[in-house]
Amino acid sequence: MATSEDDDRKLTAYLDGELDEAERAALDARLMDDPTVRARLEALRAAGDRTRMAFATLLETAPVADMRTRLNAAPPRRQRVAAIAVAVAFVAFAAGLGAGRWSVGTGGEVAERDDWRQAVVEYMALYTPESFGEAPSPRLGEELASLSRRLGAPLDVDRLAVDDLSPRRVELLQYDGAPLGQIGYLDGATPVAFCILRDGEPDKALAASSRDGFAFASWAQGGRGFMLIGKIPVERLMALARSLKEKTG
Repeated sequence: MATSEDDDRKLTAYLDGELDEAERAALDARLMDDPTVRARLEALRAAGDRTRMAFATLLETAPVADMRTRLNAAPPRRQRVAAIAVAVAFVAFAAGLGAGRWSVGTGGEVAERDDWRQAVVEYMALYTPESFGEAPSPRLGEELASLSRRLGAPLDVDRLAVDDLSPRRVELLQYDGAPLGQIGYLDGATPVAFCILRDGEPDKALAASSRDGFAFASWAQGGRGFMLIGKIPVERLMALARSLKEKTG
């Protein structure tokens, strides 16, 4: 049985000790019976642990004022997934310092050479096959309709079905205050994500790249950035990306 966004909210409240006694007992029963829910709980717990460790380690080297602004723009704690996405951008900053992907301008400001795609790469490392469930979310159509409205892009199950892949679950995140939608797929046992950021970026042609073991294809059009990412052969990923670009452009 797949988990839903409502499940994530309940699991987050469970981790934060915010459920009442009856809700906690009901969720404990589900955790006993459903390995998918248990796996999702562990994924959320691990993500939170990594986030706390990252902040403790990187506090002295990161641009603190900028990251505080991002965190203040994130949703309340019940939307932990969105807050984690912002924190992953924090981790990406430190990784960029070590790899020379950042530079300091004449005024002392930090110039970012990489963009939100690096945050997505870091975030994807948190996923396992169980993260997207054994079957599509029962509310997938409704979730896609909501995401479509937020991003201003045509998104539905038929449009997002490419080759032998069909969307399984939807996440609404944010990056630097801009809405970031993620549609999850499974290619065999491999998580694949199609991400859309409504950030007003200029049009860019479809191009493939790789980073940290992931292949990804990215492009931009209509004020939105698009990215398809997964640990699959780049030729297959590009074929899927071309189809999604045609259907969602």
